[in-house]
Amino acid sequence: MNKIAVGVKGVDDILMGGIPEGKSILLSGNCGAGKTVFASHFIMEGLKNKETAVYISLEQDKQNLISDLEEMGIMWDHYEKKNKLRIIGGNLAYVRMLKDKRKAHFEDVIQEIKAVVIELGAKRVAIDSINLFLQLFDDISEQRNCFAQLNYELQQLGCTILYTCEIPEISQKLSWYGFEEFVVDGVLLLRRNYEKELNMNKRFLEVIKMRGTDYKEGTFPFRITKEGMEVYKNDPSSEFFH
Repeated sequence: MNKIAVGVKGVDDILMGGIPEGKSILLSGNCGAGKTVFASHFIMEGLKNKETAVYISLEQDKQNLISDLEEMGIMWDHYEKKNKLRIIGGNLAYVRMLKDKRKAHFEDVIQEIKAVVIELGAKRVAIDSINLFLQLFDDISEQRNCFAQLNYELQQLGCTILYTCEIPEISQKLSWYGFEEFVVDGVLLLRRNYEKELNMNKRFLEVIKMRGTDYKEGTFPFRITKEGMEVYKNDPSSEFFH
């Protein structure tokens, strides 16, 4: 089985070499856990390896996303101008308005995404976030069918897909709607915990499942800096805890 690098320091070691190529991953986490940063590393790693990629954002508009990533040295504008990257999406309310105006069904939206992926020959796709994307549709059965079909269609095109997913602050759930984790091949969980005594946030990563490959079990601390995200070894004596 071929594996592809995630691009986040430490994660490929935890995943025994990376994500299985052509698989789909749900990256769940509470607010501020680092989901968008992780997804940007995933896309950037592909671009550096001369792959093409599609990034669908419903969290931020395109220009704000590019500006924020430039603060960490991630220069997406360069790759988009060379037609190696396509950033689509925008404000959820605006995208929903366009969908409703055109009376588009979820099959229509999926076909539009496929068209972009095929045109670019994209091998990596990130959707940030899948819970906002599914809010384009009102009925829970339509949301479930949309996600299952979207995932199937993208995998048929040979894409490796990363879906970010918001989860409530105080929750044991792995996804927003409760069905997303059963559709995908792998689930990574990010957690941001505020330590009141230390007056700081601590963040942790855990692999919940990863079909077809071994991975290291445990909860791994990580930090987000101006250089991006880095996951540390799971060792209470490490520098991270002091």
